[in-house]
Amino acid sequence: MTEHASTNIQLLGEAERAWLGIVRLSCMSYEHNRADFLDRAMHQAETLYGPDTGPEIMSRILALIRAMRLERRGGFGYLSPFCETCRRKVTADEWELIALMRIGCDSSGSDVDAAAAEFARRTHAPVLAGAAARFGCAFATTRIASRTSPATRAVLH
Repeated sequence: MTEHASTNIQLLGEAERAWLGIVRLSCMSYEHNRADFLDRAMHQAETLYGPDTGPEIMSRILALIRAMRLERRGGFGYLSPFCETCRRKVTADEWELIALMRIGCDSSGSDVDAAAAEFARRTHAPVLAGAAARFGCAFATTRIASRTSPATRAVLH
């Protein structure tokens, strides 16, 4: 975990806060070798995005984390998803990863390539760029599930 955690989480949008929760649980699973954190992350993704899309979003986030572990120079500081004080803050590393995820959603190839390289702290980070772009494609096809059931949202024409 990191010593730098001064950014207020309220500066992130709803989608970015959701991604961050899944990222933190996934990172804890890697750090502590605990499958129950992955189960919690999957449950959170399914709750937010539904049982069909949630696992896809979760797998794209895991692919990003694996790519980061492969290509990023230096560590990655994240905060505990279980600490009340920590949940209100964002580390610089978390902020940069969320920004890369947002660029993956909103931008084209060269922008994603440049952002991935910057995040990885190297000239090129093709695996990370690909993971960010695939995350963006997966997220572009979804939105956070409403709290209402699908039957109450259905509209017949």
